[in-house]
Amino acid sequence: MVRVVRHIRSTAIALTVMAVAVALLAGASYVVMPKNNQAEFGQVDAAAHGVMGEPANSIDVLFLGDSEAFSSFSPLQLWGERGITSYTCATSAQRLSYTRTLLARALKRQRPRVVMLETDCVYARLTLGDAAFRLLSDVFPIFEYHDRWKHLRPEDIAGSVRQTWTDELKGFRLDHAMDIKAADDSSHMAETDKVAKVSRLNRLHLNEIHRMCTEHGAKLVLVSTPSTVNWNMARHRGIEQFAREMGVDYYDFNLGEHEVPIDWSCETYDGGDHLNLAGAKKVTSAVGALLSEVYDMPDHRQDAAFDAWNDAYNRYQQRLSAL
Repeated sequence: MVRVVRHIRSTAIALTVMAVAVALLAGASYVVMPKNNQAEFGQVDAAAHGVMGEPANSIDVLFLGDSEAFSSFSPLQLWGERGITSYTCATSAQRLSYTRTLLARALKRQRPRVVMLETDCVYARLTLGDAAFRLLSDVFPIFEYHDRWKHLRPEDIAGSVRQTWTDELKGFRLDHAMDIKAADDSSHMAETDKVAKVSRLNRLHLNEIHRMCTEHGAKLVLVSTPSTVNWNMARHRGIEQFAREMGVDYYDFNLGEHEVPIDWSCETYDGGDHLNLAGAKKVTSAVGALLSEVYDMPDHRQDAAFDAWNDAYNRYQQRLSAL
């Protein structure tokens, strides 16, 4: 009997300690969380989180991925050509664990019809430690924003969390728009029997991303943007195989009927790794054709509810003219 009492007491103490720890983590997490989705408030990857500041359920297409995505998909060009509302939630060196997080956050605010995932991040190395830390950070933001202790404001203590800001370029980047560094494409997409397998952990995350899209009424589409550095036939075969297994559409803009004819002498800014503005325009036009003709995306250009997009597009055109 004494042993039973001691065991119950020990269990109660352990549960109490755990409850207190969870409460402290939750409280600290609330304090350090940015109170708006802007870099000025401490928001990490603010441009990717700008989708939260868009009007609810106004985004029809969501682009996810790493720097290949934010260098290739221009939502405002897509609007000007097709009247499609889209947003690019891309970050440098994005791992699929973070892709899942960004998708989950966007789906709290938006109900996209199509989610396009650029496939370079499918081959980004993901460890169990990376995945575990990402999940922990999602539950307790203190782990992601621990450095914000140095910059806390009075409103961080009791202020409410708002997400009112959106990126002027809808996640696209013009940092190297006019830069040129030619690429050697002599062996790009050369034939091979090799298949670049998707790691088991990445496969698990892709399946979860697919499940989330389906659950929210969105169609997941895999897309490989042109790159002589990051893309090859082995990776094409690996994604093609996995797309069949998942039952999702896959488009490779590096070859075949969907190839985008990039001039590698002048349409990349870093020797074939990423596209400059000239290359991005070609890719965005190709994506627009798919979205309109295959996925029947609506054209909102004559809808007064989307007048803000016309204004943003006009500012975008002025910005391009000044480059």
